[in-house]
Amino acid sequence: MSEAAAGRDLVALPRAAVLALWASTYLHGDLGPDDAADMSYGVGRSGPGDEGVDLFDWMTGLRRLPLAQLRLALPAPGRIAGLVGPPAAIPAAIEAESAIVVTAAGIADHTLIPVVTPVGHPSGSMNAVSWVRHAAPVGTQVPPAASSGHAREELLRALRRAADGSIELDLVPDEPVEPARIPATWISTALPRHVDAGDAHLLVLAARTLLLTRSEIDDGHGHTVHLAEALARRGLLDELHDVARGALIEAVERIAS
Repeated sequence: MSEAAAGRDLVALPRAAVLALWASTYLHGDLGPDDAADMSYGVGRSGPGDEGVDLFDWMTGLRRLPLAQLRLALPAPGRIAGLVGPPAAIPAAIEAESAIVVTAAGIADHTLIPVVTPVGHPSGSMNAVSWVRHAAPVGTQVPPAASSGHAREELLRALRRAADGSIELDLVPDEPVEPARIPATWISTALPRHVDAGDAHLLVLAARTLLLTRSEIDDGHGHTVHLAEALARRGLLDELHDVARGALIEAVERIAS
């Protein structure tokens, strides 16, 4: 781990969120582009792939854009808010489960999407990560972020409703998520030093809730017997998942702005 990560707790985040955090650290002048690019691969068995853009060149290129902004998207089938195209970028972003939309003076410039490839290694399995750049359709305007500014309160209310309800959920977002629940599309990272405590807390809480609800949804209705209970449980999980996704996007964009 580099000196920039020393002394900071690790948090698992979507790979595009990790890149957005460290790229913003470079843009804020808190870290050089070489160190920021290195930190963007996270802590663990991941490294740069042989294809795609070079993150050092990509980061330094951001400074040549007028009023560059990084917009995080966390798409899923049927939920592609935040993506701008081109058409080939949409399924790629859904498969990757995250993407960064780069804007210049409010106009979409390009989308950057991670492609994760498992590779063999003498010490165990690793992931090679290539970042693929998709030029945005010319003149595509990006609307302001749809965040409410109250993501923390909304997430806490949703978690409180879940805790007070009669549906049992295996959600403990106050504790780190076990590695088995972290997919290859995510990676653990230290948080940059410029992230304040409030934003860091929201980031960690939202990320853990997103991972835990995803795991519970993937497990299906195995914890329930009756159909009505199963449907109520799924509805509660979907609500928590959506609120956590919005909170994570809002936290990253506030840090990156």
